[in-house]
Amino acid sequence: MKTVVMKLSGAVLLGVAAVALSGCSTAQIKEVDKETFYLTEYYSEPVSGFDSWSLRRQAKEVCPTGYRYLLRTAGKPSEFAKQHFECVSGKDCSYALEWRIQCSDQPQEKFSIFGKS
Repeated sequence: MKTVVMKLSGAVLLGVAAVALSGCSTAQIKEVDKETFYLTEYYSEPVSGFDSWSLRRQAKEVCPTGYRYLLRTAGKPSEFAKQHFECVSGKDCSYALEWRIQCSDQPQEKFSIFGKS
């Protein structure tokens, strides 16, 4: 019984954290045309990949029937940080994660906070 309660409380905490963090998005949307959009999100940490929960959420808002990626990139005017300790020691770790998407009628890949399996 104790493990069931602990697992349930852990799941509830994870759900509350996901909802709370999803409201803090810095994602920006720029419409190129009726079907194409630039999505940008700003970070201050080493690049860990080109996926983003908040960009996916924004993409689903502008393209409810689905979308395809035209571009997924990360950019900044200087060298990227490779480790978190570089950010703590004063290196500029800010960068922009940018997606260019085009609305299309297709199913989207599953997203997991644990990465692809």
